[in-house]
Amino acid sequence: MIGALIAVVQLASTLGLVIGMHSMLGVFSTAMSGGEQGIEIQFTDPVIVPFNLAPRNGGFVDTVLEVRIAMIVDGVEVAYDSALVSVPAGSSVPVDLELSVPLEDAEEYFQEGTELQWETDISVTSLFDLISFSNHMVMEAGAE
Repeated sequence: MIGALIAVVQLASTLGLVIGMHSMLGVFSTAMSGGEQGIEIQFTDPVIVPFNLAPRNGGFVDTVLEVRIAMIVDGVEVAYDSALVSVPAGSSVPVDLELSVPLEDAEEYFQEGTELQWETDISVTSLFDLISFSNHMVMEAGAE
C-alpha cells in the first residue's frame, strides 16, 4: 500500500516537472528573438534604446518572466531597464524595455573605440516558483 502511494507521488512529481519545464523553456526560448535583432536607436534627448520581446507560453501552466537589460560602457553600467511579467498558459505577452541615456553621453558611448556591451539577465519560473531557469548573457557591441 505505501509502495503504491510513493509510486503515485513520484509519477505526479515527474508529470509536474515535465509540464512545468515545457512551459518554462517555451517562454525562455521565445523571449529573445532568434538571429540578429535590429535595434532602432532614437537619437533624441535623451537617447532611447528600445528592446521589444515577445515571450510565448505554449505550455499548460502559467510562468513568470523576469528580464533585465543593461548597457555597459568601459566596464560601467550606464543604463538599465527591467520587467517582471506573468505569461499565462497558451498566450503571448509583449514586453517593451527602454534604456534612456542623455544625448551628450550617448554621443561619446557610440563612438568607435568605445567598449560597449549589452548585458541581459533572464529568469523564468513556473509551478509556484518550484521550477526555475535563469541565464546571464553579455553581448559585445560597438560603433560601426
